[in-house]
Amino acid sequence: MKKLDKKHTFRSMAVLMITVLVLASCLGSDHIETTPQCAITSFAVNSITCDALAKKYDQYGNATDTIVSKTIYGSQIFFNIDQLNGHIYTVDSLPNWVDLTKVVPVVYSQGDVYYKLQPEDELYYPLESSRTIIDFNQTVEMLCASTDGLSKRIYKVDIYKHVGNTDTLEWKSITSDLAITGASKVFYVDGKVFVFAQNDEAQPVMTFAEVDDAQTWSKPVSIPVDNGSIVLFNNSFYGLGNDGLIYYSAPEQLGTTWTKASDQKVERLLAADAYYLYAYDGTAIIGSSDLNTWSIEGTEDLEMLPEISINSITSPSATNKNLQVTVMTGLSSQNSKNGVSWCKNSSEDTSINQPWAYIQVTPDNAYGMPHFDYSSVTKYNGALYAIGVEDDAYGELYRSDDNGITWHPQSKKYPMPTDLKPANGVASIVAVDKNLWIIQENGKVWQGSIQ
Repeated sequence: MKKLDKKHTFRSMAVLMITVLVLASCLGSDHIETTPQCAITSFAVNSITCDALAKKYDQYGNATDTIVSKTIYGSQIFFNIDQLNGHIYTVDSLPNWVDLTKVVPVVYSQGDVYYKLQPEDELYYPLESSRTIIDFNQTVEMLCASTDGLSKRIYKVDIYKHVGNTDTLEWKSITSDLAITGASKVFYVDGKVFVFAQNDEAQPVMTFAEVDDAQTWSKPVSIPVDNGSIVLFNNSFYGLGNDGLIYYSAPEQLGTTWTKASDQKVERLLAADAYYLYAYDGTAIIGSSDLNTWSIEGTEDLEMLPEISINSITSPSATNKNLQVTVMTGLSSQNSKNGVSWCKNSSEDTSINQPWAYIQVTPDNAYGMPHFDYSSVTKYNGALYAIGVEDDAYGELYRSDDNGITWHPQSKKYPMPTDLKPANGVASIVAVDKNLWIIQENGKVWQGSIQ
């Protein structure tokens, strides 16, 4: 390999420094223009892998400290760009173990982007998107300059992470007066946790608890719909009656009042997003925004539609807040090895909607949804988490970072509660603010958080 000439190297560095000084001088330190040709329009970072201290649990639940390699993927880290105040920052704090000394930003901009090595520096250095390595242990100042050098914007970039020894999952057990059997669906709405289950007579019921009091639950109220069919749409609960019709109840009615929502008969309620409620009518997946007019939203792979343990999770796309990404999971009698996962992108603009798609489990994707009995899924910290009975045990907490395409066991990092056993009844999981709740039909509630 040819050696670099020292004089040539020094001369190149000098040219770079002079260029940066001239740029900073021409732009000035106070005048800021906000032209469309001068803005950071998208900000992300590459995945970050580092060695970290973690707890390893044996079969008896005893923990020992060990060093493991951990990765937080770029797709898990979301940034907000405050153009008015020139501030770019992480929406959620990253785990404490994340090493921020060697972070590679992925930046899209109108204009050229430069950054400071230290906040007190006067010099800016050119930033190469997806290549430049930056220490984000403190605020990083970036400058976006128009190509003619006459306009600029200055941004302060912060990557927040939790303080303290975190990224563990320790469960706190709570004994409550919850009086249900066979918990099927759990929702967190407006400061309350709603559970749709059955009573001792196997009749569908609903009960709720305030988020700050997991010990005290309301008296179960009978409901006229299948407790396993409930979906949340437009801040109201929808369920399927014995007559094949859909009924709804607003959370403020606490399940006491249910009204017919549609004359459309369906076989299964499937999911909902911010725009549509979805159901299966026996021939196709159909959807409606007003419960009056229905459209076909999927006709392929219908034999793989979930029949039992149907869960759906919806959230805005990480790249387009007007685009909803909905994941549906459950069990199909046509797949004895795995659970099934489906996905759909939808928007208020029907021209860009996509039909429901079954996520194939192939040799290239060997990490499909586990074949869980009584599965329950929630979204937490930007990922999907699922629990269920596998080999007669609640043995693994599974996570999907790619909207249900692949699922990976988390027991080595995030163990399940040691006293959560199928013999004590069915359990469901739900994200409640910064916590995960597991609710079991014997009146036990566990609370834990991953930070």
